[in-house]
Amino acid sequence: MPPVTPSDQHVLGVILAGGSSRRFGRDKCKALLGGRPLLEWVVERACPQVGTLLLNTNKIAEDTGTAILERIADKTPGEGPIAGILVALADAERRGFSRVATFACDTPFFPHDTVMRLDLALSSSTADYAVASCGATAHRIFAIWPVECRAQLEDAFAAGTRSVRDIEHWLEPTWADFPKAGGPGGDPFFNVNASSDLEIAEQWLVAQRGATKY
Repeated sequence: MPPVTPSDQHVLGVILAGGSSRRFGRDKCKALLGGRPLLEWVVERACPQVGTLLLNTNKIAEDTGTAILERIADKTPGEGPIAGILVALADAERRGFSRVATFACDTPFFPHDTVMRLDLALSSSTADYAVASCGATAHRIFAIWPVECRAQLEDAFAAGTRSVRDIEHWLEPTWADFPKAGGPGGDPFFNVNASSDLEIAEQWLVAQRGATKY
């Protein structure tokens, strides 16, 4: 098959930001990293990789520097990321996209070729969807989902499945492995769960400036 470009128009992107940020203690999307809201870092990385980028959030629209993004809310708020994936798949089908790429809202340094690698991994396998991994660690929010997955995901959700890990009992994943490069500790999918993680990300960013543009 021909190479898949990062801006392939058949992929709808969605940033999953429907959680309550309990561990962080405040809205992590608005937390500043390098003087900019954390969500801006994610938007900047995700936007060139997809045909259209949406923000899945259950909060009232606020100024986080991403007002240009269309927002989609869960039909069942507070029920975890699968609810956001489902509403994105429904929206993708309505818009004529064949696949949805999902991004975490708290992972500022993910690779610029994330969607391309996920798409190639899925297209080269017989699996139902593709998930990012780095070494032995799976990063299940970073995934690509064909719209055909929607019915089985709805069944899983109706049966009480809320964990993206448990989706593997319903759908077969394939893995797109990423090298250790970029991000604190060489983790390209380093995510900000707590204030201490934000401090680590800030320190890493300061160390990188002058050598690499981020």
